[in-house]
Amino acid sequence: MTRIHLDRVLAPGDAVPLPDTHAHHLGVVLRLQPGAEFEVIDRSGARFGGRLVAGPPLGVEVLDARSAVGTDLAGELEVWLPLLKGGRSDDLVRQLTELGATRIVPWTGRRSVARAQGGKSGQKLARWRTIAREACQQCGRARAPEVAEPGCLPDAGPGVFFYEGGGALAREALAGAVEGGRLRVLTGPEGGLDPDEVEQLRRAGWVAAHLGPRVLRADTAVLCAATLALHALGEGGF
Repeated sequence: MTRIHLDRVLAPGDAVPLPDTHAHHLGVVLRLQPGAEFEVIDRSGARFGGRLVAGPPLGVEVLDARSAVGTDLAGELEVWLPLLKGGRSDDLVRQLTELGATRIVPWTGRRSVARAQGGKSGQKLARWRTIAREACQQCGRARAPEVAEPGCLPDAGPGVFFYEGGGALAREALAGAVEGGRLRVLTGPEGGLDPDEVEQLRRAGWVAAHLGPRVLRADTAVLCAATLALHALGEGGF
C-alpha cells in the first residue's frame, strides 16, 4: 500500500495540495494517475484513505478515516547514535526508524572519527530528519522519531551503555533499566569509549553492559543494542 505523511491535521472531505516531494514521488516515480487511491497519515498520526487529484499542483482528496494498525512502539526507545564516518550514520537513522526507535540522539566522543561542526551540523541534522520521515513513510509508522541535535555524552541516566569492558549481560542490564516503559541505550564510535567517558557515564547513572565475546563494528553494535532494547521493552516479534 502506497502511503504518504502530511504535516497537517486532516479530516474526511479535505482537499489539499501535495508538497512538491510527494507530488514528484506519486506522479513521477510511482506514475500514479488522478483517481488512484493510497493511504495518508497526518501530523497527529491519524490514518485516512486518499485519492490523487489532478493539478497543477497535484492534490489529495481525504476519504475515510482508518483505524490505526499499531505499528508504533508502545513504549519509548531512545538511542544515542555515535557519529560514524561515510554515510553510515545516515543508514543507521533509517534503520533505527524502521526498528521503532522513538528518539535518536547523534553524539560525538573523544575517539570519534566523524564530527559534526559549524554549518555542516545543521545540514546533517536536516538530512537525518528527512531520512527519518521517509523511512517512517516506507515502514508504515504513524510518527517519525525525534532526531535531536548532535551533542556529547548524556549527563543523566538511567540507561545502558555498551562497550567491550562492560560487565553485565545485555539482557539483565536492559531489563533493570526499563523505567515507565522507557529505555535509553548508547554505543561507542569506531574507536570505542575511552576510560574517562566510561567513568562519566557511570557517574551519570548509566549501567555498563557488553554485546558478547566478539568485536562488533560500530554500526553493527548500534543495531544489536537497539534490537535487544526492543526485546526488553516487550516489543512483539523480538
